[in-house]
Amino acid sequence: MKILVTGGYGMMGRTIHSLIQNTNKKDNFIFLSRKECDLTKRNEVLAYFRKYKFDYVIHLAAAVGGLYKNLDSNINMFSDNIKINENILEACHLNGIKRGIFCLSSCIYPKNPSKFPMDESMVHESPPHPSNEGYAYAKRMLELQTRQYNKTYGYQYICVIPVNLYGPYDNFNLKDSHMIPGLMHRFYLTSLTGEKYEAYGTGKPYRQFLYSFDFAKIILTILFDKDTTRLQNTEPIICCGDKNEPKEYTIKNIVDILADVMDINKELIYWNTNKSDGCMKKTVTNEKLIHMYPDISFTSLEDGLQETYSWFIDNFDTIRK
Repeated sequence: MKILVTGGYGMMGRTIHSLIQNTNKKDNFIFLSRKECDLTKRNEVLAYFRKYKFDYVIHLAAAVGGLYKNLDSNINMFSDNIKINENILEACHLNGIKRGIFCLSSCIYPKNPSKFPMDESMVHESPPHPSNEGYAYAKRMLELQTRQYNKTYGYQYICVIPVNLYGPYDNFNLKDSHMIPGLMHRFYLTSLTGEKYEAYGTGKPYRQFLYSFDFAKIILTILFDKDTTRLQNTEPIICCGDKNEPKEYTIKNIVDILADVMDINKELIYWNTNKSDGCMKKTVTNEKLIHMYPDISFTSLEDGLQETYSWFIDNFDTIRK
């Protein structure tokens, strides 16, 4: 069995690679990098799939970034992700791949939903937040495309919808990263200067989080699920880091917890309210996931941040930054 992992050298690809190293499945995986194949180029993708004849696909690759990258790059975010997803799905179909995991994001959900928490049925309910509409609409189209392939050909192309991911191997770039890695890197550099610590926005928006290793375990659980009847309902599956009621944090909560992890004096933190808050709330429920896999477990945010920070310090010279 051959399993392709696109985005194989991003955070989730490297996390999956770490998880399988001591298992009997490690030789089944091929982790694809951008250098080996440009997923925005159809001919390259089709040739790559023909060469290796994969059985399963975990599609993680995407043009991604934090709030401020999305604000600046909505056109490219839409165009690149549409090309990537179209090429991957066509290659899967032409090569007879009947099962795959396709990664979406909770940021594709409506800006003004009819209810909270949002569930899997609400992905297309109304427009997403304009700050990331290029990325959001491209990912919404991936959900539509996989659904149509499943309906027409009987495939099991499963879309998973994680909330804000964080963990080792993340992109810690100060400009283009997501919130937690960018904040961690910025606070670390500030700690070396003795200056005040800058947090962006008002701190009022709410967010949910999922530790990368927890998400990797979910992906592998679904991919290797032998209960085919459980996967007959191929609607997306929301993945967030709690098992009961949706647990959400304000950005201020996150800053405070991270300050404790990094041993930072909170009185030295100031809020730059000239920076955008982005979407104020996008709470989702993972009730479907828990119903499907009731034994699943999650890492607490405090423990996940501690593990991430320890990895960040140990690997600072070589991390993506």
